[in-house]
Order: sequence, then structure tokens, then C-alpha cells
Amino acid sequence: MKISQAIIFLAKETNRPLAEKVKNHLYSYNCNAQIITSFNDFKTWDPVGLLISLGGDGTLLKCMRYAAPHQIPVFGINCGTLGFLAACEKEDACATLAQFLEGSCTIQQRPMLQVKLFLPGKSSQFFTAFNDCILRAAAPRTLMVSAAWNDTKIPPYYGDGVIISTPTGSTAYSLAAGGPIVEPSVHVFVVTPICPHSLHQRPLVLPADGKLQLTPVLDYAEDRALLSLDGQTNLSLEPGARLEIQIFKHPALLVCPPRRDFFTVLNRKLNWGERTC
Repeated sequence: MKISQAIIFLAKETNRPLAEKVKNHLYSYNCNAQIITSFNDFKTWDPVGLLISLGGDGTLLKCMRYAAPHQIPVFGINCGTLGFLAACEKEDACATLAQFLEGSCTIQQRPMLQVKLFLPGKSSQFFTAFNDCILRAAAPRTLMVSAAWNDTKIPPYYGDGVIISTPTGSTAYSLAAGGPIVEPSVHVFVVTPICPHSLHQRPLVLPADGKLQLTPVLDYAEDRALLSLDGQTNLSLEPGARLEIQIFKHPALLVCPPRRDFFTVLNRKLNWGERTC
């Protein structure tokens, strides 16, 4: 694949030698690369054809949120622990990057969440999430969440909170809370209750073309709910706050090598399908 300009996002300075190695490797393919440690002052997306994430899964989540609106593919090099979403481990960085530049990798489209937050007396706020959006009580107590699907009321959630995940995020917190595994290309999102106070509330799979509305029920002025997006953006919600959640108009683009397909990674990283005896 012909790419003339790339960005290498470096999460930790301890990995700078690897970043420099990757930069030099890209140069051998006539691709100029810039190493950055923050997106705050980075605005020149136009010539960029690839964003390389050098870190763990959290670093890749951040890169996905920045790259998706510009439709730039993200190549993850795992320098963390699990590395579920990465294209390769750091030991294989240059070899796997060569595969991509030579056309042996695929670029998968992954749905993302669009979250609109409405606060009383304030302008609405807009967020995106690659993995999930979590709504829970700020204090260690149960929370009731009123819900509607395409403006039609559905039964409320009552428990520790609720997780709304993309297919990619279905193997993260949602899975730990009892949600289903969803193949990443399926255009749906998943609503998983967290420790529901009912034997009848179960995870819900919803089509990607609809809108989910959630309102935390807070009885007192001092009560607060917490909104967490990909575990990285965390907001305190006052009474009267409400959310509208749907699939973001731009999919995230994730580079996947031929030997790192979803089910292989699921087995290798989470032991899916392994016999226990």
C-alpha cells in the first residue's frame, strides 16, 4: 500500500527507540513519519495515510477516536500487556509493518459509538467511543436508568449501571459483565446491565441504525451519576442529564494482518474455546 506520510503516536518515552526504528523502516518504503506524544497541537491530518499506535490497548483506543473522523487506518504495535486490538507485538513490528505496506494486510471497518450528552441549562456535548460507554452511580449504590429505543420507552435498568458497547468492545467490560461476544464486523451495539437487581434483565443486542436514550434517575440535587467513555473520558452527571447513543457516521479503520484474525486473537488472548479439563 502506497503511503507517503505516517504518524507514530508514542505513549511512553521508554518505547522511543522502537518508535525511531519504525520511523526508519517506514523511510525505507519512501514513507515519511513523525513521532508525536500528544494530539492536542496536531492539526495537519491531510497528508497522513497511517497512524501507528505504540503502546497498549488504551493507547490504541485513543488513536482510534482521533483517526476515525479523518478515515485514517490505525496500525497497533503492542507494547503493553494484553494487546487484544494490536496488529502485532513489538518484536514483530517492522516485519508486520512491511506486510501492510506490501499489501498483505486488511483494513477492517469497526463501528464506533456516538454519544450526545444533554445537561440542564447547558449546550449538548458530543463524544465518540471505540469500545464502550458506561453509565453508573457515582456512589456505591444502585442506580435506576430510564431507557428508550427510537423514542419508544423500554423497561428501565436497575442495578450498578449499564454498559453500551460496540462489537469490538463486546470482548471488554461487557464480556466480563456477562454480555455476548459479537464478531466485530456486525453492525449492532450491545446493552449489558451491570449487576442488575432482577433475574429477568439480560443483555440486549440492538441494530446499528437506531438510537438509544438513557436517563439516570437521580432523586436528590446532590446525587450524581458517572459517564465513562472507553475508560478514558469520565464525566460527573447531575440530575436531569440524559444521553443519546447511536453508531458514529465514520467507522474506525483497524489494520489486521492475515494471521491475526478475530477468532485467533480471541483464542490466544482470552483462551476462548479452550478445554478446562
